[in-house]
Parts: sequence; structure tokens; C-alpha cells
Amino acid sequence: MSSPSFLLHPLLCCLAAFAALCLAMERHHQDALGQAPSPAWRRGLRALALLAFAFSWLTVWPRPDTGIAWTEWGAQLTLAALAVVALATWRPLWLAPALLLSSGGALLLGAWL
Repeated sequence: MSSPSFLLHPLLCCLAAFAALCLAMERHHQDALGQAPSPAWRRGLRALALLAFAFSWLTVWPRPDTGIAWTEWGAQLTLAALAVVALATWRPLWLAPALLLSSGGALLLGAWL
């Protein structure tokens, strides 16, 4: 059985990745921060999302039972995507703080693991 921190790290990484991808879109960035993102900012958010997805998979991958690892990762991707869609729909101003908190939490938890 996995420890809770082992399950929380990929979820936080996926949440940060989806929030970064959401904020890389002009409309969602405008809703959340009140201005359109610059091209460099958009590239940075996309790069952050790619790194967060990679770290989320690297946390899950070393398990001996790869079928369960894929299933857990898929479930965490789904939960994170649903959370970001809900934030972008009903509370867009919370999207940027969610990105900061989830990426910070993932970094701290990743250093602890």
C-alpha cells in the first residue's frame, strides 16, 4: 500500500501542470490575472506544465506493479483536471494561487520524499 505522501506528490504535480496549462491560455489568463500573457510567459507556463507532468510520472513510475502505477497516475490526472476545470469555471481568481500552492507543495514534498 502506498503512503499518503507518495500519492499526494503526483497529485500536486498534476494540479500544478493543469493550472499552468490553463493559465497559458489567453482567455483563462485574462480571467485569472486581468491581463493577456506575453509569449514568453506562455512558453514558461507550458514548460512548467511539462516538467510537472514529468515529475508526477517519475514519482509513480518506480513501483513494482506498473499496472497499478498507471491506474493511480490516471486517477490523479483526472482529479487534478477536474479541480482545475472547476476553478477556471467558478473561481478563476483562485487559479494562480492554486498554481503557486500546488507547485510549492510539490517541490517541498518532493524534497522530503
